[in-house]
Amino acid sequence: MKKIARKFDLKRFTFVIFTCVAVVAVILRAPQNIDAKEILEFNRDPQNYNVKLQILDLDQKLVSEFLVSIADSEEKKMYGLMNLDELPQNFGMIFPFKKSQVIMMWMKNTRISLDMIFIDEDNVIASISTNAQPYSLDIISSDVKVKKVLEINGGLVEKLGIKVGQKIK
Repeated sequence: MKKIARKFDLKRFTFVIFTCVAVVAVILRAPQNIDAKEILEFNRDPQNYNVKLQILDLDQKLVSEFLVSIADSEEKKMYGLMNLDELPQNFGMIFPFKKSQVIMMWMKNTRISLDMIFIDEDNVIASISTNAQPYSLDIISSDVKVKKVLEINGGLVEKLGIKVGQKIK
């Protein structure tokens, strides 16, 4: 009976050691240059909204123009526009992805309603989701493969006449 108890304890000990080694390996492989304060503040700093993005209609006429911040790291993509109480009307955030894919987003910890504009690899608006509800955990999907997502204030898509098929410049 003692041998069975020792084997069981040895298995448990081995499992704990293996788990600890795996956790340490994951931590060591994580990027070490992440500045948490920078991530938490990048969506609040107006200087980060420094890229001009234009939406053009089928005749190449200007529909609207935004100053956008680029969520160019996984950490910034995860944080996005969370915890903002307001976003100036001409501001937005663009989420670029390395390859075209069906993108799924949510509104966790996002305090303001957003319109999400899904953009394909040719910089054409492929789909739009309007008035995403603050704090919602519902998945908002592009439904088709896209390479970028533009988030702007909720209601602007309708107000400005932004439509599927228009081009992003």
